[in-house]
Amino acid sequence: MNNLFQTLIVLVLIIGGTVFNLKYVMLDKNKNSLSAYYNVDGAFAGFIQKKDNLIRACEFSSNGTILSCSKWFNDNTLQQGQNQGVAQDNI
Repeated sequence: MNNLFQTLIVLVLIIGGTVFNLKYVMLDKNKNSLSAYYNVDGAFAGFIQKKDNLIRACEFSSNGTILSCSKWFNDNTLQQGQNQGVAQDNI
């Protein structure tokens, strides 16, 4: 009986640890991230930054000296292929 109780406790701890790991560690991987992209010549061109469900793009000018970034957008409201840009007032 004592072995059964100890086995159940260990099993509950393992299942609880697995659920915690999946929910809070593995699934929140892209919450804060930085992804680089390159131009056709293979040179670094800019990056996409994600932070707390916000996203923005930063890129260098053609000669590579000026870095400009967009404003932060809500990542949940952006839809691929559906964004027509923003009004000049929102820039």
